[in-house]
Amino acid sequence: MDQPETQPRYLIVSRIGPDSLHPQWIAGAAQGRYDVLLSSFAPLPHLHDTPGVTVEHRPGPKVAGYSGILRDHAARLARYDYVCFMDEDLRISADQIAGCFALAAEHRLKIAQPAFAWGSHFSYAATLRQPQFRLRFVNFIEMCCPIFRQDVVATIAPLYHSGLESGIDLIWCNAVAEGPRDFAVIDAFPALHTRPVGGKARANGFADVHGYEAHILDALARYGVPRHRMATYEGLRLDGRTVRGRLPLALASLSVFGALPQQPKARTLVKCGFDMLWQQVLLGARNSKITLEREP
Repeated sequence: MDQPETQPRYLIVSRIGPDSLHPQWIAGAAQGRYDVLLSSFAPLPHLHDTPGVTVEHRPGPKVAGYSGILRDHAARLARYDYVCFMDEDLRISADQIAGCFALAAEHRLKIAQPAFAWGSHFSYAATLRQPQFRLRFVNFIEMCCPIFRQDVVATIAPLYHSGLESGIDLIWCNAVAEGPRDFAVIDAFPALHTRPVGGKARANGFADVHGYEAHILDALARYGVPRHRMATYEGLRLDGRTVRGRLPLALASLSVFGALPQQPKARTLVKCGFDMLWQQVLLGARNSKITLEREP
């Protein structure tokens, strides 16, 4: 569908609450670089529509909220080249967001995400910034800030409608994977993940962070996908060179240990870092191929 010249090519959608960091990154909407849809799960009477920013109130947990957005705003979402579902606790500038969108478009990525700046809370060490790279083509993009190409949104939407509040990110790349350059972590424009993983567990219907695991296991079993850990197919260095091969990529990933002095939990980085190296050297990046049934 042709878009008016005045409409940005990109959209950010975010489920937010009273302590959201969205004021730091919606400046790009006022500049016309991308549009923003803020969907509050708590009443925020001070929020109003502004140029490039639409505000709605939608109670409920995170994924269920995105499910409603995908249904209620389907026609609007289809107008953009890329749609990003951004967590409210990311500290990232308008320039960095615009850079991520631009690189996703340049490489025709199906799903992408910014790397996490050193000092971030994280689940996978491979998401931490590796400063020698512009971006890394990987097998898995996590749930914190996925940037979906427009045609991919419709394909993965059934995962948001599945009733699962965790684990769907382990499925979506496998539903659209065709080659090793489909997905990427963008190191050139990192975001700081400011809260511990699972910090909103109760708001999302879990007694604690450990409750997510049941949904993860349910997702893997429901869609018949093995639990592929994050690994890199190849990396594009800042100097223009491409790095391939399990061992060269593993050696390059050692750069994440430079983040140790800045990490909130250094032991977590050590453990996850060695898990990352084991995955990269012994197994490498891999995807399964599955088909999701689309809604009628």
